[in-house]
Amino acid sequence: MKITTYSILLILLISLIGCQPYIDEKSELGALPNASFEIIPGATPNDFILKNTTPDAFLTKWDLGDLGTADSIEARVSIPLKGDYEITMTTFNRGGHSSLTKTVTVTQDDPNGCQGNIKLLTDCGEKTWKLAPEEGAMFIGPDLTSGTVWWANGIADVASRTCHFNNEYTFRSNGEFQFDTKGDFWADVDGNGNVFPADLMVSEGCHPTTDLPAKYQSWGSGLHQFTITSTSLTVSGEGAWMGLYKAGTTEEVGAPQQSITYTIVEITEDRLVLATIYSWGVWRFTFVAQ
Repeated sequence: MKITTYSILLILLISLIGCQPYIDEKSELGALPNASFEIIPGATPNDFILKNTTPDAFLTKWDLGDLGTADSIEARVSIPLKGDYEITMTTFNRGGHSSLTKTVTVTQDDPNGCQGNIKLLTDCGEKTWKLAPEEGAMFIGPDLTSGTVWWANGIADVASRTCHFNNEYTFRSNGEFQFDTKGDFWADVDGNGNVFPADLMVSEGCHPTTDLPAKYQSWGSGLHQFTITSTSLTVSGEGAWMGLYKAGTTEEVGAPQQSITYTIVEITEDRLVLATIYSWGVWRFTFVAQ
């Protein structure tokens, strides 16, 4: 067959037409979903049903914060401790996705809800912890992973700081946190070797708690509260602390705080490792169950 210039052009034209995508007028994606969902009370005050009510939704993702995640149109969640919890739903349709956040309020603790970290911390009743009598139970460094140490206690410090290592931290499953100094306290120093805070009016070392000035008395023994999640432990009530009185949530502090939140590095039935993480470094404290 004789191939002419016309034939070549015709073949190219047919090929180009054949490569064009087929466009269905009904393939328009449409608008983003108008996210909506219901929080339906369950069989107990601690149980809830989360129901996606968004029209034409075909996929749902629930972000329950420390409670975890779920992927079904309708999800069931059990929340063991009273409080306010944020729940975010992200829903998808042909047009894309959108999110909505609501707050669920739990009015009471679940008497049968002792599980996870609260079980490890309290043994579903009460459990007492102390600083681990070992090297490195108290550590300060630039981070938790590099292995660089600015300071850490040695074995000799366990004996020389008996007033520090004898502190008892008791947690009860009803949310109570009992701190007991055993009648004495350790006066710590800053990076320059000066007692911190400066108006503590004592030298570095062990002192009876009666030596604490009035403004610092709440750093002594007391009954406080706590909350625990999968990643953090918060002790609440003026002067409540774990490990070292000056290690605050986001910075070293020179006065009693209303609450301090610690990152949970490790928690088992007999070992608890907490950290306060700052822009310039971290404090890490290791405790053992009694």
